[in-house]
Amino acid sequence: MIYVKAILIIIEIISSILLIVIILLQRSKSEGLGLAFGSQMGESLFGARAGNVLVKATVWLGIIFIVNTTVLARIYSRGSSSPSLISESSAPAPSPVGQPVNQPPAPAVPMSAPMTPLAPTPSPVVPFSVPAATPAPAP
Repeated sequence: MIYVKAILIIIEIISSILLIVIILLQRSKSEGLGLAFGSQMGESLFGARAGNVLVKATVWLGIIFIVNTTVLARIYSRGSSSPSLISESSAPAPSPVGQPVNQPPAPAVPMSAPMTPLAPTPSPVVPFSVPAATPAPAP
């Protein structure tokens, strides 16, 4: 299995590099990177219909890249023996702040009852102190 993974990774690297090169060689409105290699280099390498060849090569390399990436993802996801983070989480959800863990939630007020505003309760003040600045040691 390790040889299959190695071959698929090599195919992934080669297809991604070739895909980058072919995309950069394609002719765009401002001639792209193909202009940097000489204005007629693409036509001399691939003939007068270079656009069709490069487009077809881009499509095929894109298909190879996507299929290869999907296969690699499936292989590596099946190979992991550890469960996912979601399946590991079996602890109950934490209780809301300010409500004790063992106390049941307060009953809901019926809609027909008049709503009376409650007086705001002061929040507990936690003292905060900044440590004294100490000089950095000399090198």
